[in-house]
Amino acid sequence: VSCAMRCVVATFPLAIALDNGLARTPAMGYNSWYDVLCGRGISEEIMKYTADAMVSTGLRDAGYTYLNLDDCWAKGRHENGTVFADTNSFPSGTLKPLADYVHSRGMLFGTYSDRGTKTCAGRPGAQGFEEIDAQTYASWGVDYLKEDSCSASDDHNVAFQQYAKMRDALNATGRPILFSLCGWNDWYAPVGASLGNSYRIGPDDTNWPGILKNIDIMSGLEQYAGPGGWNDPCLLLSKSFEGELTVSELQSRAQFSMWAVLAAPLLISGSVLNMSQYVLDTYLNKDVIAVSQDPLGKQGLRIAGGNLSTEDVVATVTTCSGRQEQQWTWDSPKKGYIQAVTGGCLSVADCDADIILWPECPTSGCCEDCANMVFEMSENGTIKSGQKGDYCVAVKDSQLELQLCGSNHAVWRYDNKSRSLRHQFAPDYDLCVGVSAGGTNVWGRHLANGSVAVVFLNVSPSPTDVVCDEGCFGQIGVKKGEEWKVRDLWNSSAVLPNIVDATFTASMLPADGGHMMIVVSKTPEVIV
Repeated sequence: VSCAMRCVVATFPLAIALDNGLARTPAMGYNSWYDVLCGRGISEEIMKYTADAMVSTGLRDAGYTYLNLDDCWAKGRHENGTVFADTNSFPSGTLKPLADYVHSRGMLFGTYSDRGTKTCAGRPGAQGFEEIDAQTYASWGVDYLKEDSCSASDDHNVAFQQYAKMRDALNATGRPILFSLCGWNDWYAPVGASLGNSYRIGPDDTNWPGILKNIDIMSGLEQYAGPGGWNDPCLLLSKSFEGELTVSELQSRAQFSMWAVLAAPLLISGSVLNMSQYVLDTYLNKDVIAVSQDPLGKQGLRIAGGNLSTEDVVATVTTCSGRQEQQWTWDSPKKGYIQAVTGGCLSVADCDADIILWPECPTSGCCEDCANMVFEMSENGTIKSGQKGDYCVAVKDSQLELQLCGSNHAVWRYDNKSRSLRHQFAPDYDLCVGVSAGGTNVWGRHLANGSVAVVFLNVSPSPTDVVCDEGCFGQIGVKKGEEWKVRDLWNSSAVLPNIVDATFTASMLPADGGHMMIVVSKTPEVIV
């Protein structure tokens, strides 16, 4: 837990809590944001179609009971301060007809606001209007409120006080309204359950790298989650209303498995109207949903592997293997080296010394017109920096950095056949430039019946085995000398051997989101 997180616990009183009896398990439902954003789909008509689709697809009956309208519905405030909806999209100027329709379909209705003066899309915020907004939402039949943090103070205590105002205003209505904080920071976690039923601990996930970043942030926050209050790593991603695929279908399934083991809210933020059968099958998996909704309410923890996020990944030098993470393409117009799998560029970190993999290869908006991403190999094999012409790419402690040109550690050869950058001098002749992007993880979650759910995840650019050994399993109580039955939650017909030595290998998981989710249950017999 960071120092900032420890400090906020000390300065904010926790005596008052949100005790509304809701979210005893993580919320399940739909959120409109990544589906329709502020486009033509943010309308009463499209949301009614979405409610119908949630029923016809079986999502409602599988437990997805909330239909939540995100930003861009509000237009302004009447003279008495009451917020009203955009009549072009919501003809009555209120959300009540939509809420009534959602209720008639056997679901619950949620909406969106902001603790600041404006929402993230510039619509009316709740600051100074908490009581009247809460009463308005209750009168409309709202069952869920997400409150964002745009146009608002960054001060921790001010943020807590503003969220507390809306918490108290919602409680005062007498209507059970699930309260979801959207503050984008992990310092909400220690106090989150005193303020709301869920609390965002990281930025918008947006894409696969964003998903991985929020997975990393969730590690270490498990003590702050439980029945009534849950850490929220953002929304479930798939295909949008306009057909945009924000992540691959494999990654949608990997995220779903991870969100279940993390005891995170399951809010689908992709189109239910044009959802593929694969993604629908993902969200309807009863076994994975059962893990998510397990009544013990324990958030899973990382039991093997490190951070998955590839932001500012330091480029490495490892033994040449020909694998994709060691393949580079020379971009002549940009004069840069592009990583074959990730599409990222070699770059000087913070315009200083270390060489990293930048997620994209821009031509503007970076250091000195992106000179930090310009490299050029000379006839003598040195790779000169476009930013610092007297400095060349060199090896130091199995990583890359800039050194004054002339060192033997700064001479390279580009192999056209393998598309690799090979170091040219002993003892490093067999070393190639690569990236340590992503990697593998194992996560485990204790369940109420004594079993344990385990997710094996591969986010590296190549298929690989992912292993949980005795040290890994020991963190979740699976000990050597005990026998545990294994059940694959994504392949019900698979017959897997029992675990007898506290070791299990998920074999050759696909790249960039390949995963396996199992539940292990202890057998009565103990192996001596």
